[in-house]
Amino acid sequence: MIFSLSCSLSLNVSGPGDNATPTVVTDAVNLAVERTLTALARDNQTNPDNPQPTLNATEMAQLVPTLVAQALLTMQPTDAPPTDTRVPPRATRTPIPATVEIIAPTEAPLPTDTPLPTDTPIPTDTPLPTATYTPTPTNTYTPTRIPTHCPQQFCVIMQRCEPGENTRAVGTIYENDKPKNGVRVRVSYAMGGPPVIPDFISGNDPNNPNQADPLRPGYYQLGLLEGAALAGNWWVFIVDGRNQVLSEGRFFNTQEQMTATSCQVGITDFYR
Repeated sequence: MIFSLSCSLSLNVSGPGDNATPTVVTDAVNLAVERTLTALARDNQTNPDNPQPTLNATEMAQLVPTLVAQALLTMQPTDAPPTDTRVPPRATRTPIPATVEIIAPTEAPLPTDTPLPTDTPIPTDTPLPTATYTPTPTNTYTPTRIPTHCPQQFCVIMQRCEPGENTRAVGTIYENDKPKNGVRVRVSYAMGGPPVIPDFISGNDPNNPNQADPLRPGYYQLGLLEGAALAGNWWVFIVDGRNQVLSEGRFFNTQEQMTATSCQVGITDFYR
């Protein structure tokens, strides 16, 4: 039985000899058994006089644990793995850079919008007031006092002649610087002569000589020819109810053709 185990173990190794290398535990055990048997056989051959006793099955079974342990020891490396004695290089200490304080740029204030100049409104043309035509009473004039007084009750204080569409003798009677109504005025071909047309009472309405005209106090109007120019030599003066002359006389000449410088309206103011 011992022989058959030995043979069986020998068949499972890669080859006899001390230099066989086990690969697995089974191979290691077989190799250990084979080496034991081989060692015993060598001893018997070397010392024939003292042969080693042959192990029986019981003894072989007791040797199996020892052989297994030896086989496992053969699988341990005999030499300790080389220890790497190199001292790892000390890591170079990289200095921590000093904290750099980053100063944020100061924000420049945005430019303030320059307000656009407010358009100055163009002044609206103020329309000029429309002149309202106010008709001036015909031939109404403020008398100019003559410094020296004439010997008559009424003196001539203003006289002139103007062109016009009608041939007339007109004017205003004053007393103490106020218009005076009720004074009889006459136009004649001669000084102190008879009337050419009916006498006119100052302050009456020219369109209605028998009625007073409150709008034109002291005013008189003697129409020699209405609506046309009439050539002639005329005297105008003041008389009373008895045909007595009470004033200076004023002479004026009218032209038959009306021009820019012709005389159609003789204007004479009397003052007392």
